[in-house]
Amino acid sequence: MDIEMTDLGRAAKITLMGRLDTPGVDEIETRFTAGVVARGRDALVDLTQVTFVSSMGIRMLLSAARSLSLKKAKMVIYGAQPMVRESFDHVGLPDILPVVADEAMALDCLKPGA
Repeated sequence: MDIEMTDLGRAAKITLMGRLDTPGVDEIETRFTAGVVARGRDALVDLTQVTFVSSMGIRMLLSAARSLSLKKAKMVIYGAQPMVRESFDHVGLPDILPVVADEAMALDCLKPGA
């Protein structure tokens, strides 16, 4: 699992690459949490290169989103491949935090009043 972080000004963009399974989460969770939650600002999570997500991966994403909401910031996930999106839908993740198709839609979710 690889992680890349980009500063978009108001928000951070976190690109994840690989399998977000237990070994993948173990490999990146500390960097992901530090890059997303510690900054306390909005975050876009790019999953276009994630081929699989397990319950551990979903837990990591939910935990970060909840911690951000306590800081009045928002996390939006985008670009989930069909199998990953199916896993999200199965557990109801889109009911808890935004999961959208692309980066433009993710940025729209961060606009005031969205």
